Amino acid sequence: MARFEPFRLSDDDRTDIVKGVSCALLLERHGYLLDKPESTRNALKYRAGKGETIIVNHEGRGWWDTGSDEKGDVFSLIQHLTPGLKFRDACRELGQLVGIEPKGVEYVRERHAKTPDVAPAERWQGKKELKSGTKVWAYLTEERCLPEWVLRRAIMTGCIRDGYHAAWFCHRDAVGAICGAELRGPDTKGICLSGTVKTLFRFQPGLGRTVRRLVVSESAIDALSYAALDSERTRETLYCSTAGGMGPETVEALTAELAEMAKDRAAVLVAATDNDDAGNRYAARLAELGREAGVRVIRRIPHGGCKDFNDALKTVVAAARAA
Repeated sequence: MARFEPFRLSDDDRTDIVKGVSCALLLERHGYLLDKPESTRNALKYRAGKGETIIVNHEGRGWWDTGSDEKGDVFSLIQHLTPGLKFRDACRELGQLVGIEPKGVEYVRERHAKTPDVAPAERWQGKKELKSGTKVWAYLTEERCLPEWVLRRAIMTGCIRDGYHAAWFCHRDAVGAICGAELRGPDTKGICLSGTVKTLFRFQPGLGRTVRRLVVSESAIDALSYAALDSERTRETLYCSTAGGMGPETVEALTAELAEMAKDRAAVLVAATDNDDAGNRYAARLAELGREAGVRVIRRIPHGGCKDFNDALKTVVAAARAA
């Protein structure tokens, strides 16, 4: 009678698979599409279905899910993508992919070969101050319905500039240096400046020296929209955007803000995320960060069934105009 021998993967075979199979290739095989404008050589952004976004890093050997913070190597990714797949079958499937290059890697490599990177801070300095009467001003006030006082405050605090075709909303690192920007315009939606390291877009209209109330949204437009609608605004309210992701740098920035806020028992974190599945996941992650820091957390949802707070602002403005 033959004795059953459990399947084992040798250390050498495991190393060959981890080095030879890019997580990007696995995502492409499972229907994920590369978000070309937002991808860099060090961070390939793949999307699929209901706003699910997975970032491939570490030269294709690592991945993390922006909605749940799950992460790992290609072995954990195949289990994430195919729940219930037996380990032997997973190894067989991965083994067949060794050495095949994902299309996304080729695209990003060619794009960077043609367009040398310029640091986001340098590009930011080359942009003009946003002014009334410009194309971007009209987009923000007419199409996005942002009130002029919000834009003038944003200009004064140095968090917005005119990119001619789009508004630029800056992200800053721990020492205040610009490390990237969200870009939004009539034909520019949901992208960031190439080379951006996402931390937080920050807008504090009250110019308070401290932050006792932190409002976090998924985009800079939504953060400004919430500020326009906010009946609980204080001098110590800071409106932030994660630019649609919760990467390590964003989590680090939020953790630092919350650590300072935790010194005040009255401090509160407001999760002002979208009213959808992805927004619910972001809100849950924010709640977790708040609990870890010891800061009270509340969730705010756009009224009237609106998807996000800019839609809610547009509804309010439309009702006022019709009255």
